Amino acid sequence: MKFFVALLFALIAISISSATADHQCGVQRCPDMHACVCDAGVFRCVYRCDEVIITQTVTRRWADNNGASPYAQVEVSVKNVGHRMVKDVTIGTVGMNLKDNNAIWGISVEGCDIHLPSYVDLAPHQTHTFGYINKGNDAANLFVKNINIH
Repeated sequence: MKFFVALLFALIAISISSATADHQCGVQRCPDMHACVCDAGVFRCVYRCDEVIITQTVTRRWADNNGASPYAQVEVSVKNVGHRMVKDVTIGTVGMNLKDNNAIWGISVEGCDIHLPSYVDLAPHQTHTFGYINKGNDAANLFVKNINIH
């Protein structure tokens, strides 16, 4: 009986940890808010991604419907602060609630994730800029979810 109880707890722990891991990284899965770094074909999960920096600036705020619908226009810079070429960056979002389908530009959107456009590679110290309009007064939380460096 003790064996079955221990087995049950082990299975519950595994299922909980599997439920919080949300994206593939090579053969493993990275937990939420972690970045998957592919460095010349070697995959690893890191909590903080030191290869790129994401900077957001709210450039404009306004409200429609007599103040009932506030919006924030945000400019985002993705900068390669490393010493190697960045081939792709997947940016995860928390709290992004776009005004409409045309409220994001200069970036590719796939589901809940944002990607650098396929034609953009970031050389060392190069920056790519995009923008979006978020419902509410604030910018969304953005984090590096996947990065491919060479």
